Amino acid sequence: MIENQEKLQYPERTAAGFAHEIKNPITAVRGLLQLLANPDLPAPKRMLYSEVAIEELDRANQLLHNMVYDTPLSYQPSETIDIKAAVNKALLSYEQAIQVKGIQLQANFMSCFIPLLPKIQLSQVLVNLLKNAVEACSENGLITITVSKDDNFGIISIKDNGCGISAEALDKLFTPFFTTKKHGTGIGLSICKSIIEGAQGCINVHSILGEGTEFIVKLPLAY
Repeated sequence: MIENQEKLQYPERTAAGFAHEIKNPITAVRGLLQLLANPDLPAPKRMLYSEVAIEELDRANQLLHNMVYDTPLSYQPSETIDIKAAVNKALLSYEQAIQVKGIQLQANFMSCFIPLLPKIQLSQVLVNLLKNAVEACSENGLITITVSKDDNFGIISIKDNGCGISAEALDKLFTPFFTTKKHGTGIGLSICKSIIEGAQGCINVHSILGEGTEFIVKLPLAY
């Protein structure tokens, strides 16, 4: 585990960071099991939910391995995954919460690309941003995901029409352990920023209080 003085620079490698990131796949598996409990669920959906649940458990196991052996992040993908597949997997991870709140989803794939980021880190970024969007939305809210390309970068926009963020909070949003949520840890967005910038990408946010929030991620392309 990293020393305390480094925790602001590498929040994903702190005990709080690992705990936060391991909790996400556990939450996803719980939601998928609730969906699988429906006896009327069609067989193709049952197979898909089971596949995603296994992948989420594998992700939790890999995070535990990284924590125990203090494995440094590698930004060279060991396997390629296109962004459309990654977005769809992240959406399935939160499908139960999306269904419960009646949230509408719009996914616009203007371009597809393979980002220069390993699968597990890409999943961490997408799941954290989607989780925030779902939590920000009220009943029957709307989340819009847009995927496009600009020169040598892939762009992912995740936009919600939820509660929005105040200008004061925006200034501190990516600061480790800063949160506006009652039960938040303030670690998810700082982990996203650390992962994205480590891959030579960037993340920006635009928000209007009471109207919604948009996160825009730019990632270099694998090829």
